[in-house]
Amino acid sequence: EIAQALGTDRFLREIEVTGRLHHPGLIPQLDSGEAAGCPWFTMPYVAGESLRDRLRRDVQLPLPEVLRIAREVADALAYAHQHDIVHRDVKPENILLEDGRAVVSDFGLAKALTAAGGKKLTDTGITVGTPVYMSPEQAAGKKGLDARSDIYSLATVLYEMLAGDPPFTGATPQAILARKLAEPVPPLRTVRPDVPPELQRVIERGLSRAPGDRHTTVEAFVAALESR
Repeated sequence: EIAQALGTDRFLREIEVTGRLHHPGLIPQLDSGEAAGCPWFTMPYVAGESLRDRLRRDVQLPLPEVLRIAREVADALAYAHQHDIVHRDVKPENILLEDGRAVVSDFGLAKALTAAGGKKLTDTGITVGTPVYMSPEQAAGKKGLDARSDIYSLATVLYEMLAGDPPFTGATPQAILARKLAEPVPPLRTVRPDVPPELQRVIERGLSRAPGDRHTTVEAFVAALESR
């Protein structure tokens, strides 16, 4: 369905832009093209598990490991943001653990899909991104997303690593967005009492509904996490 909605040339141009990123915390894109009308791109094989695999094995992770993963993911995000690229789909499936280090995959894919599909993609009802981890502004289809949208997604991943579940879930994307817009963030210390109160406050700030209430950069967000 996505391939049918895409403008392939636009998709490949967007993918090419993200392929120019070079950072140890990013999985690079090696090549891209089109086959039988379907756009494709390739990345190196990562000999490791995803953060999702890790969370399936150990539902709640130790606090030092959570902060290390957050710092490494944030370092990769900060590099991309400096090049005006927002990931748009930060989630445990896109965080891979390679030799003990967290690396981020699928950089720019959501942006490439959205840019290429345009209104046709919207009309199909296909959501580019993962509703549980999306910022409210991304879920609402706002344009001009910036670093603060990725901060929201990273804060959601942090919350899940500590609590065992994301802060907001639901049966449909609409139900998830409604909860994000209407309900307060469930207190993290209710399910994880060993989380310091200051750390809970930093994560809750990262999960603020309004982008203006979050940290302006991912570097500032992580600095607040580590100074708690």
